[in-house]
Amino acid sequence: MPPVEPRPSVRHPRPLQRRPLRGLTLVEVMVALLVMTVGIYMLSTTLTTALRHAAAQQERSLAVESVANLIEEVHSAPFGEVFALYNDVAYDDPAGAGTAPGRFFDVPGLTPLRTPGGVPLPIGEVVLPSNSGVLREDVVLPMLGMPRDLDGDLIVDTLDHSRDYLVLPMVVRVRWMGKAGPRQYEMRTMRAELGKLRRRTSSARSVASPSWR
Repeated sequence: MPPVEPRPSVRHPRPLQRRPLRGLTLVEVMVALLVMTVGIYMLSTTLTTALRHAAAQQERSLAVESVANLIEEVHSAPFGEVFALYNDVAYDDPAGAGTAPGRFFDVPGLTPLRTPGGVPLPIGEVVLPSNSGVLREDVVLPMLGMPRDLDGDLIVDTLDHSRDYLVLPMVVRVRWMGKAGPRQYEMRTMRAELGKLRRRTSSARSVASPSWR
């Protein structure tokens, strides 16, 4: 008999041992939730701030535009009618009582302030050195440079200069309730009849300082 060759031994691979899956611990879950919450809060805060800033910019743009438009109207009006057009009474309106713009004006898109009783206040206002249709030189209004001479006679008196003024200072103001609380924007301007003012002032000076011979 031929010799029997030994069979080669076959090695069977050992099955891989799978490591048990390790889940997240409670502490890791809480930390992940905390990080996510902080991120969401920071994102929402940033978005809210950006929206408020955009709203405030839009409100200010409306206020600036309305003030600029009204000042342009003031400078386009006949000089002698400006006081009557924008004072606080209606009986002296150039085209008849109740036809002039008056002291107050509205600004669409802005929310008015309210009194403690809930009554809405005017948004736009033209501030003049006057009271009840009387234009006074002795009114104390530092924002208008008052008291001051308005008719060029170099005297600050207590008379009504609504018909003979040569200088008319004013402030155009807008107040509203904004997204961030009460807001205000104002601009100062002045109308003057410079030619008449120079002649009147020169005449007043010559009368105040007579020449002696």
